[in-house]
Amino acid sequence: MSDSELNYLDQENIDEKEISYPEMISFSPECIPCAMGSVINLFKNGVVEEERKYPLMREVLQFLSKIPYDRSPLHLGRDLHRLIRSYLQSTDPFAQLKEKYNNLMLSKYDELKKFVEQSKDPVNAALRLAIAGNVIDLVSNNSFDINQTLEKAKRIQFAIDDSAEFEKDVKAAHKILYLGDNAGEIVLDRILLETINHPNVYFAVRGKPVINDATRKDALQVGIDKLAKIIDNGDDGPGTILPDTSKQFQQIFYSADLI
Repeated sequence: MSDSELNYLDQENIDEKEISYPEMISFSPECIPCAMGSVINLFKNGVVEEERKYPLMREVLQFLSKIPYDRSPLHLGRDLHRLIRSYLQSTDPFAQLKEKYNNLMLSKYDELKKFVEQSKDPVNAALRLAIAGNVIDLVSNNSFDINQTLEKAKRIQFAIDDSAEFEKDVKAAHKILYLGDNAGEIVLDRILLETINHPNVYFAVRGKPVINDATRKDALQVGIDKLAKIIDNGDDGPGTILPDTSKQFQQIFYSADLI
């Protein structure tokens, strides 16, 4: 973002005393195997040297044995991956995997863009693809087939279809905040952004690398900057922990007409 844009945001009338943060999802026992899954994905993809796997596993298990159960899964994920990055002495252990999935999805861009453009309802089609892209998630240890998922997204329809209402909201919005998620997946976000063609979109990424979540580098790699103003949320949580995000991000969050 430019200095002039940040100055404009600083002038927006957002009373910090009136800000209320939405309630976050609660911890559940399923969070533990999910957390371990992200570690195992590092092992399976050759990111961690063989001799360091079991010592890291012990560090992670010890960490998980002491976590407070009143914290959200996002807090758990953030603290866990801070530990992993520190242990591996790497600021971005998933960097090669993120680049891999960005390149994979970019190789499918022309085909998927053509599918959307030739659909009877391009916005509906782009929404289905964007939702399907969420399968590219290296948090859990679940395997996924992105090709199979995309083909399914092309065929099926929404069980509850609010896409027409979504289009109306997009047209009525002065400012849109688009919360990016995972690398690779953001190529499908790009197609949706191109399809809705809104002139004032902010695309949010993580403030620092965490798991395979998209950062500014990823957004630039797939061309999001041609369609939206890229902002980072100032935090390294694997999601949006709103109280811990930057002032600039919160200003955009609370002033956006559509998120």
